[in-house]
Amino acid sequence: MKERYLLGIFYIMTGIIALTMSTPFSEAGMQAFEDTSDISNSLYYILMILGFTVVILLIIKFRKSLIKPLFYLLLLITYFYGFLPFIGIMSVIPSLILLYLLIKTRHWAIINLSAVIIGATVTSIFGISMEPIPVMILLSVLALYDYVAVYKTKHMITLADSISEMRIPVVFIIPGKERDAIMGVGDAVMPNILVVSGFVFGNCFLIPLVTFVSGIAGLYLLLRMVEKSKEAHPGLPILNFSAIGGYLLGLGFCQIF
Repeated sequence: MKERYLLGIFYIMTGIIALTMSTPFSEAGMQAFEDTSDISNSLYYILMILGFTVVILLIIKFRKSLIKPLFYLLLLITYFYGFLPFIGIMSVIPSLILLYLLIKTRHWAIINLSAVIIGATVTSIFGISMEPIPVMILLSVLALYDYVAVYKTKHMITLADSISEMRIPVVFIIPGKERDAIMGVGDAVMPNILVVSGFVFGNCFLIPLVTFVSGIAGLYLLLRMVEKSKEAHPGLPILNFSAIGGYLLGLGFCQIF
């Protein structure tokens, strides 16, 4: 299904917008962690993701009706923070408009627009909050977690299926004739956190550039695998290690040139 490759557009948009947001976010003091070099930041992030996943799975099992209100609240907050450095308290206006359009239409274009804003905001905030070493540790652990969650426990498939049915912008969607092509927003966020981190804390433009290009190459490889097997695959092992490899390669280029 060739529509699948259009998902790469959202990956690229997320990374580029996150990069443009990074300087205003830094100037506004929107770092999530005070000490950007602290490796324990990776642990906090992982525990936050695990805790959130457990909560969502429990709600899906016992009180599924609460999922949408919870996600809508989180979306509104993230919209607000995404606009905050640019228009201040007026951020509430575009945030409410976007949420209204999402709830009212649930159109795939609005879902994707919202997903890009959400993804770029999260990417930028955590990219400016952690230096490359903590980010690479985070990406390595999350790659292993994603592998286990998809192939072993399979709870990530359950989570993805439940959320996709609700058409909440935690996925990118390309409508297809046979079935929609879907990619989790996290697949665009995680590797691009390293791109932003390399841009903010590095001193050579080749580092974020090669990291970004390598991540795109990893996405193409992932999409080829999905197209051939027609089965769900964990995205983060390929995407995260592609980004890490790109970062190290870019670092090497900078030392040579």
